Amino acid sequence: MYRIKREITEKLTIVIDEFQRLPEDFLDFLHAVKPIAKAKMILISSSLYFVEKILGTKSPLLGIVTPFEIGLIKCRDVLSTLLKDFDAKTALVLATFIRDPFIMESIILTSNLEKFLTDTITVIKNVVPALIGEIFGEEGKKLTARYEAIMKAIAAGNHTPGEVASYISGQLGEPLKSQDVKKYMRNLSKMGICKRIKIYQKKKYFYQIESPLIDLHYYLDVKMGYTEMYIPLNVLLEEAKKRIPLYYQEFIVDLFAEILNARIEKRLKDEIDGIYLVDRKPIAIIEVKMGKISREDVKKIIEKARELNTRPIIFGDNKISEDNVISITPNDLSTILRNPNTLKKKLY
Repeated sequence: MYRIKREITEKLTIVIDEFQRLPEDFLDFLHAVKPIAKAKMILISSSLYFVEKILGTKSPLLGIVTPFEIGLIKCRDVLSTLLKDFDAKTALVLATFIRDPFIMESIILTSNLEKFLTDTITVIKNVVPALIGEIFGEEGKKLTARYEAIMKAIAAGNHTPGEVASYISGQLGEPLKSQDVKKYMRNLSKMGICKRIKIYQKKKYFYQIESPLIDLHYYLDVKMGYTEMYIPLNVLLEEAKKRIPLYYQEFIVDLFAEILNARIEKRLKDEIDGIYLVDRKPIAIIEVKMGKISREDVKKIIEKARELNTRPIIFGDNKISEDNVISITPNDLSTILRNPNTLKKKLY
């Protein structure tokens, strides 16, 4: 505090991480020195409870602090960087995880994906509970337990409030209705822990855990209880590998949404990987495979695209020659990232 008081009148940039840990009178201090302060101050907090508290109607920082949410690293940025050092397929797998940068403090990037994944499992087992504890620390144990139960339910494959409510029913020793769960899931979305994707042509939403690292932690806990008992790393590795195609798929869907400046929607009845909309109009749908695209895959996505009166994008290891189908492989990504208009021109 003494150093902040001394330097806030200088033309500096002051960054305070987890500033909610400072004494309570810190907020009043900032309000008092605003007229004479010359420094630019960046306040960082992972606690939504605290952020909402300081931005409330009675906060001394109201009108002084401008909130800004920092999410995962953009797909385009992380992939462009990795493509300088790794082949396209390896870069894609690594990118899915290191969009959440906390992992970079503890592991070394390597083209040995088994080693990378093993190191990742070791780190998230300890780090994710600490991160979640920091986020929900002010909420109280009972409320934190509800949020964690919901995240486990989502990691287990339940993506709507009704599915989640049914999954956790009885686990918490109290009944939770779909409407109750919806409120908590919306809060998780506001916190940046979950992403909320509109279900196409419905007033309903599909929820996913935003960070693959957090999702993998809860997935392994649901499947194997690895936070409560010793599980050999090689066993955890084999289970974690089952999750990679999902993360790979979602990364590609998000990547092309960034490139096309489009919004993503889902359609659950036939599991379209993503529907891209611009000005509420579908411009394309996408099918992603981590391996090769089969003729049956091509046939199905063409039928889905015809039904939605839009163009199909197929992403896989092999090129597809089919009228009106946009076929993209991992090796095409460097060109598309350098010149996004190459993809846009095919759609417009």
